[in-house]
Amino acid sequence: MKKWHIFLLVILFGCEEVSDWPLDGRDHDLIVVEALVTNELKQHTVRLSRPVKALNTMPDPVSGAVVAVRAGNDIHIFNEDPAGSGLYLSDTFAADVDKNYLLYINQDGKEYFAQAKMIPAATMKPLIYRLVDAERKIYEIVFQESTDASKKEYWISWRHVPGYEDLPIAQTLAHTYFYTLRTIDVNQFFSPDKEKIYFPAGTYILRKKYSLSPEHQAFLRTFLSETEWRGSIFDVQKGNVLTNLSEGAIGFFAVSTVITDTTVVMP
Repeated sequence: MKKWHIFLLVILFGCEEVSDWPLDGRDHDLIVVEALVTNELKQHTVRLSRPVKALNTMPDPVSGAVVAVRAGNDIHIFNEDPAGSGLYLSDTFAADVDKNYLLYINQDGKEYFAQAKMIPAATMKPLIYRLVDAERKIYEIVFQESTDASKKEYWISWRHVPGYEDLPIAQTLAHTYFYTLRTIDVNQFFSPDKEKIYFPAGTYILRKKYSLSPEHQAFLRTFLSETEWRGSIFDVQKGNVLTNLSEGAIGFFAVSTVITDTTVVMP
């Protein structure tokens, strides 16, 4: 046990090296696909773009593509809106559990495909928040692991609370995610701390939980290893994020069950 403590101290207080990660600035004939279909009755979206060549730059949209999602005999066409944006919207529909969905994209005669299947989501545990400033009645969320693999999205709003009505929206609205992945990643456990979100009594918190198929979970694991989990003392070697798209496309096509709830923070 003593040897382990010594080893950990050496890691924690050892020297740090600055490393650069230059982006590949060459022109690649790739498209980046962000596609999510859920059980929500609404218009679903597919976003198509090109890889960026420099950090903190906006990607160029891929416009004029033919985009469709098929499940059995049902075919849903996605139309670009607004024109030139690379954002494609479907008609109004809701996905079903255990159906196989096929994404089809045709861009300038080049075809791309991806398949995905939606699995159910387990019921969410009750939201827990804790008091961090008794005098000002300020709280923070206690994030909890799910019983199943999931992505949870949080919208936190307190603009309506007396004393906060005139503040800029950036100071009264927060948005964050919390992931439960059924994998063992040491860089997940030792990932850098996320920014704390503090809010007053009376705040509204909307939670949305997304189910994750095994393939979607594997994609998120590699994605988070390159983003939120990077910067810990156990970083993995940089690499490409997994994809379920056919050759010539990167990104991911996901189909998720979504469940939601809303909580009012009570003092």
